Amino acid sequence: MAKKSAEPTPAVEESKPVGATDKKGKATPKQVKQAKARPPANPPLTAKEARQQSKSSKLSPEQKKQAKEDLRRERARIAEGQWKGDPLFDKYHLPRDRGPERLLVRDIVDSRRTVAQYFFVFTMALLLATNVFPNAVGVLMLGWVVMMAGFALDSYFLCRKVRRLVWKRFPNTKQRKGGLYWYAIQRAIMFRSMRAPKPRMSYKATEDDLGQVVR
Repeated sequence: MAKKSAEPTPAVEESKPVGATDKKGKATPKQVKQAKARPPANPPLTAKEARQQSKSSKLSPEQKKQAKEDLRRERARIAEGQWKGDPLFDKYHLPRDRGPERLLVRDIVDSRRTVAQYFFVFTMALLLATNVFPNAVGVLMLGWVVMMAGFALDSYFLCRKVRRLVWKRFPNTKQRKGGLYWYAIQRAIMFRSMRAPKPRMSYKATEDDLGQVVR
């Protein structure tokens, strides 16, 4: 008896995974297209800010180069404004130099010659004279007393002018008088060329010029 020919078995259809799509390459329905990162409008002023900014945004090599150049120019501009004592850069000054009252005090000190600014010169001269002329110590000590008296008297008039002008223009100021007096004396005792921020006023400046913000 002849054997029956084996019937072909139907091909088993492969099951599709759950969630598979029929069409390939189709975009996800709610996919959001990312915008291109741009250099910051205001470059970071510290290395920490720069690191945080670089982590949060991906910039192209050209954009990174431009951001570094903008940061360099901004730092140079701020440093120049600080050194010149520009009141428009007040937020970048040291805390002790911030505020319109401190600006006015600096201008008061820089607009007049003081005994205090020659204090170190007088001191060094007296010390050298003591070594050169040991027999004239009494006279030199008298000179020291005169210099200290002049320093105290000049500081008194300086503080009086600070009190008059500051509280005339800023009657509701929260600055302490003692703090402003000490700030004025500390600045006055330094050589004019070494003061920071840099003096804005000349010795011919009038009271109306002091503390003015020119935009």
